[in-house]
Amino acid sequence: MAIHFPFAAQQVSISSKPNPNLVPVPETYASILINSPPKQLGLQIHGHFIVTGLHNFHATHLLQFYCKLHSTHDARKLFDQMTDRNTNTNVFTWTSIIGMYCELGDYHEVINLFHMMIQQGGVRPDHFVFPKVFKACAHLRDYKTGKYIYDYMTSIGFEGNNSVKRAYLDMFIKCGRMDIARRLFHQINSNDVIMWNIMVSGYVSKRDFTSALRYVHQMRLRGVMPDRVTYNTILTGFAQLGQFKEAAKYFSRIDGFEPNIVSWTALITGNLQNGNPSQALTIFRKMVTTGVKPNATTISSVISACTNMSLEKHGKEIHAYCIKTQELDSNLVVNNALVNFYSKSQNVNDGATKHFNNIQQKDLVSWNSILAANAIRGCRDDAIKLLYEMELQGVLTDVVTWNGLITGFTRYGDGKTALEFFAKMCQLGISPNTTSISGVLTACAQLKNLKLGKEVHNYTIRNGIDMATGVGSALIAMYSGCDDLEASYAIFNGLSTKDVVIWNSLIAASAKKGFGVGALDLLREMKLNNVHLDSVTVISVLTVCSKLAALRQGREIHQYIIRHGLDSSNFVCNALIDMYGRCGAIRKSRQVFDSSGGPRRDIVSWNVMIAAYGMHGIGTEALELFQNMTVHEGITPNHVTFTNLLSACSHSGLITQGKDLFKLMKQKYAMEPDMEQYACMVDLMARSGQLSETLEFIENMPFQPNAAIWGSLLGACRIHLNLEMAEIAAKFLFELEPESSGNYILLANIYSTLGRWEDAARIRRLMKERGVTKSPGCSWIEVGRKVYSFVVGDTSHPFMDQISAKMEGLYLKIKEKGYVPDTKFVLQDMEEAEKEMILCGHSEKLALAFGLISTSATPLRIIKNLRVCGDCHSAMKYISAVENREIIMRDNYRFHHFVDGVCSCGDYW
Repeated sequence: MAIHFPFAAQQVSISSKPNPNLVPVPETYASILINSPPKQLGLQIHGHFIVTGLHNFHATHLLQFYCKLHSTHDARKLFDQMTDRNTNTNVFTWTSIIGMYCELGDYHEVINLFHMMIQQGGVRPDHFVFPKVFKACAHLRDYKTGKYIYDYMTSIGFEGNNSVKRAYLDMFIKCGRMDIARRLFHQINSNDVIMWNIMVSGYVSKRDFTSALRYVHQMRLRGVMPDRVTYNTILTGFAQLGQFKEAAKYFSRIDGFEPNIVSWTALITGNLQNGNPSQALTIFRKMVTTGVKPNATTISSVISACTNMSLEKHGKEIHAYCIKTQELDSNLVVNNALVNFYSKSQNVNDGATKHFNNIQQKDLVSWNSILAANAIRGCRDDAIKLLYEMELQGVLTDVVTWNGLITGFTRYGDGKTALEFFAKMCQLGISPNTTSISGVLTACAQLKNLKLGKEVHNYTIRNGIDMATGVGSALIAMYSGCDDLEASYAIFNGLSTKDVVIWNSLIAASAKKGFGVGALDLLREMKLNNVHLDSVTVISVLTVCSKLAALRQGREIHQYIIRHGLDSSNFVCNALIDMYGRCGAIRKSRQVFDSSGGPRRDIVSWNVMIAAYGMHGIGTEALELFQNMTVHEGITPNHVTFTNLLSACSHSGLITQGKDLFKLMKQKYAMEPDMEQYACMVDLMARSGQLSETLEFIENMPFQPNAAIWGSLLGACRIHLNLEMAEIAAKFLFELEPESSGNYILLANIYSTLGRWEDAARIRRLMKERGVTKSPGCSWIEVGRKVYSFVVGDTSHPFMDQISAKMEGLYLKIKEKGYVPDTKFVLQDMEEAEKEMILCGHSEKLALAFGLISTSATPLRIIKNLRVCGDCHSAMKYISAVENREIIMRDNYRFHHFVDGVCSCGDYW
């Protein structure tokens, strides 16, 4: 079948069979090839040339045709067969083949072809060839070759036009030789605005804004008017550095230029790169409102902002906008950003994989994105399958591919699989970079593989890898994760340069290992060293303040956050809500929650606020918040929401409401309760005394009860002194958690309360036989800017004499008001007087006495690592009355607010 291609007044028919009656018209065929016909037609013309003997005559046009199609195999085969390519009249041949490789980004081959061109002789490069070769050197940052080509160009007396001059100026700048570029620029003495912009851009890339602005001033003096590119270049540079006040000057109208899409995009990406995704979205909304249409770069940046902030709703809205705009919907950069967005927003099979499969022309970035998505979700088999598909399609992996797999599986918590892919990467001969090493060190920490971690550490030393590239922080985390915090400090102290990431790593390591006070000390030292805190720093230290109930220091950090504009992050806002809630300042927690509207308030914000109300036993407020969240805001709750709600109902004794919520999960939201919700229901019913109903509920659960279920039942048995059911729960707990001391202590406590001392002693012997040790009761109190800790029975505190005297005085006062020591909370069989002495040494009482002698008028905030005992709870109520002080205590279960002899829990805990 013949294919017809119209040209001018005649029609040429090219068939697979030669037509002897057809008289070839060379100019006609050349015109067809120049006009970029379909590849099939071009191949037929090529075949016709071979048959008719016109192959050599039209070789240059055929080469141009293949190069335009980026058909490298056909183009190179034809080029290598051309016998007349080395004549000076055939420079066009070299221009075509070099241009094709340049467009494809194969810059090494561009340089190889240039060397062939000048070494084989006969062809003099022209103003089309030199820019392409200089561009290749610029991209490869190959100064040596670039300088050689420039010297060759001058040796043959070729001065070049503006295009050539722009190319070699750009090459020297990108190769780091601003000095040479500056000298050559002044020799050129040109009024070409593009050349001036190249110099301005060069100085901006070096962060030398003084020189860049000086060149803008010199432009005007020379009569060269700066254009949009000039101002957008400076704007972009300031935005990338986070200097948004300076950037705003160039965003406003300057010399009559209004902001265009490049200006808007520069501000959006600048905010994103500097950790301000919320501000990036705000700017995007303003841009759309002004009628400026976003391009692919803008959209991909905004999608990244939604990804970073977990704004699934906003991301889907932007995706919908792309679908309506064909050029965006089909853009590869946008599609790759969407794959990354969906991988972190919802189930990978429903989101990322579906979108990946819809991409028609996938590149390496597409494959890397979907592989990383599967790794983040822990889908090992799917990742292996995708790697196999890549291999079948001839797509070669690079270091980014393997880094996505390694870091993805470590984020999922599967260090073992991460190390498997690292081993595969090394087998393929791909050298690890700093990202790979950091990922492997994280995997070692997860697996507590100190041996491999040390081997990787030695590798970094042998290869002179810079510790300030993230490897230093990964080493700190690895050693602390392998229970060697001392080594983490050694790494930190050995670093000559300590950036904010390094400080953050040691603060996080100290906090994770329970050295919260040490973490706050590091924060003070960090400030003294003039290292600016970032959002990661403040989130880490706010978490420490939460654990230590260090409200004063938490408030100081909040003030720092406001002064430095770090409160735009929803992660920071959520950490503040949690910190105030856990420090007992529930009103301040709600205030931060109410002020964090818009993109900063996500489902996590609502869950944290509900949890705070639950910890304080304010169940009705938690339920009202849930109503506001679902009805007025239209936010769908998740499993965490219901866990927090049920816990709030349990703390507040809202039995009916809790049961209704449990049913609501299934009936309205089609959510199957998991183990956490069942544990909350057990705690809710058992704590209210419905023990038989609770046991029946446990027996009818759709899965085997875990330690949390039986632990809730055992705790309730302690309150209601139900020994029979306590022994049932303890039996399961001793099998599920044989090393947990709390279960043994609870059962022994029940025996002791009932006067069954032999059974209590038997449980203590069982603990000793199994090597189980009881965690000593420890309490913390913040006084001034320091957090002080007290351990039960400890007499080593420097103020112990004053503390003991204060406790004696308090006991006399509260006994006069009716306080009676509840000695049943002493597990040992001894005289009553001795039991009273032991009760006096409880850590929360020591912390309280210290707070009373060290402060006046202000509320006292105490936290304890164990549940407060009944005697301490009773004493705190009396002390709050006789001392006229508000006492806020947080144990490992909930908050207690003691005011005027009454506790907020209503004695229900």
